[in-house]
Amino acid sequence: MIQAQTQTPEYWGLTFTIKNSDIECINNHFLETERPQTAGELARVVIAHRVQEEIRNIQRLLSGRIVYQPKRKYETGEELVFPVLQFAHGQVKSVRTGHNPQYGQFRVIGVEINGKPREFAAELQADHVLNADQTTAIAHKLDVNLEQLYQLYSHEVEKKLVKKLETVPEFVRLGQQWFITSLMIDINIGHLHLAEAILEINDGGPLLPDEMLPHLDLDPGVDVSVQRFSLNNAMLHDGRFDEIAPVGSVSWFLRRMEPDSVRETPERLQFAPVSYDRALLSPQLLSLERELDDEWSELEPVGTPEPTVLSLTYPHRRSGTLPLSSRTRPLFPISRSPRHQVIFVDEGSGAEMTGWVVQDGRYVYGLKTWYEENGIAVGGYIYLKPAAESGKVIINFDRRRPQREWVRLATVADNQIKFELMRRSIGCGYDDLLIVGTDVTAAVDALSKRIESQQRSLSSLLAEVFPQLASLNPQNTVHAKTLYSAANMLRRVSPGPIFAELVRHPAFQSVGDHYWRFDSSRWRAG
Repeated sequence: MIQAQTQTPEYWGLTFTIKNSDIECINNHFLETERPQTAGELARVVIAHRVQEEIRNIQRLLSGRIVYQPKRKYETGEELVFPVLQFAHGQVKSVRTGHNPQYGQFRVIGVEINGKPREFAAELQADHVLNADQTTAIAHKLDVNLEQLYQLYSHEVEKKLVKKLETVPEFVRLGQQWFITSLMIDINIGHLHLAEAILEINDGGPLLPDEMLPHLDLDPGVDVSVQRFSLNNAMLHDGRFDEIAPVGSVSWFLRRMEPDSVRETPERLQFAPVSYDRALLSPQLLSLERELDDEWSELEPVGTPEPTVLSLTYPHRRSGTLPLSSRTRPLFPISRSPRHQVIFVDEGSGAEMTGWVVQDGRYVYGLKTWYEENGIAVGGYIYLKPAAESGKVIINFDRRRPQREWVRLATVADNQIKFELMRRSIGCGYDDLLIVGTDVTAAVDALSKRIESQQRSLSSLLAEVFPQLASLNPQNTVHAKTLYSAANMLRRVSPGPIFAELVRHPAFQSVGDHYWRFDSSRWRAG
């Protein structure tokens, strides 16, 4: 059976690699099209190139040679080609008489192929598949269905092609598109100054590149896709600009006009990892850690966007942010930019609010006013779910008629945090184990800074907070969630190190159901 190698799964399988000739072909393709291309489009170019390469190779192998058929007569010295042997070719070295009772008289030719002698039948009049019209079979081999090859193999080719192109300096990638530096137009410092001015006039952005291009006086003879690609590339390498759109689109913002809490992580969210022995955490504590879903916990992310509920912690309530945690992260658009915008839609009122996803800081900024207007307390339940429109997230909370509830309130005295139970009006559903508050945020912030400057250990911080919380109930116990919530008023710390400290230090004693007591007689710093 004659079959093109490029039509077999093995050809495009694990051993397939991108060759220099493929890169040269892509380069020539760019010179012809003079426009940016997606990786998928370039993968098609490679597949078509490989098919044409095989066709040219077959034509070369056939050139000046006779296609072997058992019925034909051959003379020594003739050059033959064997399509069924992947178009191997050889020279006839000998001819002798052969005989078979089934086939009668025929000849046997000795052919040298790749330095090795082989024998084939000749002048064979019996029926044989190779005596059929070889021209038709070869023509069929050269007639490759490119569209079918694209559908079957372009995805795998694309992945390998992207890895290769990333190593070649001449190729530039922006989002889903690729281009070559030699065809990009010059975007000079004057153009970038103009872009800055345009964004400043428009409140910093966001603006699409196509909204800025008409004002930059670029060569109108250059395709707009090249102008756009060149401008995006130049702005991407200029620290004045932030690309803030999700994957699949591009929009720009003037970085100095972004909110302060987007350009710099808010103080209450600044996180420094604490080393701890994760093996100390029991399955029950690990389950509690997942329930809390802190953005800095070592948790596997949820794979797809799903409606979720979270309890607001003090650092995020104070900063007007939401955590990018294992459950919430999939709800927000994916972007290659460290900062990008998202639109929150209040499910109750339909109002829209601009949010900022800050990837490195693992938070989403933009909800301070919404928290205050709706009276959402620390520990309050926040509901999130995907919106039908890309780039938007629906937000809601457990709306209730305000009632006066007993809540933990923090005060500061003698450079220490104190807690007391006081009645406050709460207009949302909340987790009673997490709710903490304060009427003296400035004093709590100042104490937090003092603790940070003293570089106090986590154990000493817990030893200060724990007795204050324990005094609020007759059993003198504190739930691990409450300790986590209160400790985060003074230091941004994830649940894992807190739970490990409870297990590790003999001063903390478990009494079941995640409640703990503190034995001051067994306390020692460390």
